[in-house]
Amino acid sequence: KRLALKLAYKNDSDAYERLAQLNESDHNSTAYRIRIALNEQNWPRVITSIKDLSSENQKLEKWQYWLARAYQETGKPIQAHELLSQLSTKRDFYGYLAADRLNREYQLSDNPIEVTAEEVADIQNHKEFRVAYEFRMLDREKDAKLQWWHALRQLDKNDYPVAAKLAQQWQWAEIAIFTVAKVKYWDDVELRFPLSYSDKIQENAALQDLNPVLLYGLIRRESAVNKDAHSPAGARGLMQIMPNTGKQIAKDLNERWAGKNSLYDPVKNLKYGSYYYQKLLNQFNGHYALALAAYNAGPHRVKKWLPDEAIPADIWIETIPFRETREYVTTVLVYAMIYQQRIHSDELTMADLTREVRPLIDVASN
Repeated sequence: KRLALKLAYKNDSDAYERLAQLNESDHNSTAYRIRIALNEQNWPRVITSIKDLSSENQKLEKWQYWLARAYQETGKPIQAHELLSQLSTKRDFYGYLAADRLNREYQLSDNPIEVTAEEVADIQNHKEFRVAYEFRMLDREKDAKLQWWHALRQLDKNDYPVAAKLAQQWQWAEIAIFTVAKVKYWDDVELRFPLSYSDKIQENAALQDLNPVLLYGLIRRESAVNKDAHSPAGARGLMQIMPNTGKQIAKDLNERWAGKNSLYDPVKNLKYGSYYYQKLLNQFNGHYALALAAYNAGPHRVKKWLPDEAIPADIWIETIPFRETREYVTTVLVYAMIYQQRIHSDELTMADLTREVRPLIDVASN
């Protein structure tokens, strides 16, 4: 199994058969078989492999989308249309891809949490939450966050959505997002996708000739709108910029490098992050998904992942070797489309964001 998965990771032509010969096939090995078949655009194998998944996993939006695509490619338009119709009602990457294929509008599925002013006031008047508020007003952000999570543990879980609305009222976007996530409530779109830093996002988008929804999507995925975010690898701030990258950007912009902690400044972070994403876009011929993959995994890796001949972007994204980067790209793309609806724009479609992926020589020549 380890050998088969290693071959699959390298897109070896023997990997599909080796994986198919496993006595006990789990979701991971079957998913690799599907991705190998997708990479080869062997649609009958895609169908066979998806049907080898457990009945529960077959129902996942991802595999329903690929089954629909395989039906389209193997002369089964009725079955494909039925699956795509069901998917097109979803607010996720595969739902929006399905909507594009049917020329339908993207669904926002916004269902805000319903709470009364009295319920919010009751939570706010708890001593533990008052302390969190005082810490925040004193700019003791770290203490405020620790106190918030301590206060939250004193509540019944049924009151977590009310607490999330309280955090939203305090314009504490990151805390509101993570609080509501604890009860897996995903449909309060305004709470989960705040328009924080909108002036600076619009300003930097205009400066770099970017659509602002891409910056919104990047910030939401990278830091959940937390200007003090710090990753284990050392990335900092709203757009999670590594210090070495920040230093190089400062040099490119003829600015004095003020040190790694300057990346916690949201004004500087947005300026540097938007510049860097535009730089990657230029490097990858304006291809949004490739630039996002490069933002996450580095441009050197993305160049190695480019195909020998042009392939549809949905296939390229699904077959990115790194799971983290695969999920990163799909998440930022769908977040961008959600933010586009939040700011009442319709400039981009998922098709614009997922143009055909071309070989390295074609990318390098532009």
